[in-house]
Amino acid sequence: MKINVCRIDDRLIHGQIVTKWIKEADAKLIIVSDDKAANDKALQMILKIAVPSGVKLEILSKENTVKRINEDKTNVNVLLLIRNPKETNLLVEMGLKLDKIIVGNISNSKSVIGRTKLLDYIWVEPDDVEALKSLHNKGILLEVKAIPEERAKDPIELIEKYVK
Repeated sequence: MKINVCRIDDRLIHGQIVTKWIKEADAKLIIVSDDKAANDKALQMILKIAVPSGVKLEILSKENTVKRINEDKTNVNVLLLIRNPKETNLLVEMGLKLDKIIVGNISNSKSVIGRTKLLDYIWVEPDDVEALKSLHNKGILLEVKAIPEERAKDPIELIEKYVK
């Protein structure tokens, strides 16, 4: 399996994924790596409804994601979606090999105190900052983009500019 696009997006599957990122990844398979979704039948149903016909969807725990991707030797094009930087860093530490990660939406949750706005659609908390720096230090290219056509921004530069 070929992970053509790995995207951090706390909304998981939504309009931009369906209209832009599936095409960008030329994805025949979407893998949502999310322990919460893997254990929530209602959320799984909502995610499945959003996926266009002709594209398969697998909703897996982190552990099963690493196993599935590392054991699959086919050339299926994959769009990998992960909820947040911390989970993404954990996947890499569990043995998932990634060259590039697109940082998409990280919403501003009113329930989380201490989030810092990097862009209108990127609000980070200390765990996110730590995880993004860790991924960067592992040699993984990080790009912030809402849609594929957008010019990429460097999340580390944004962190250095806005996080005190």
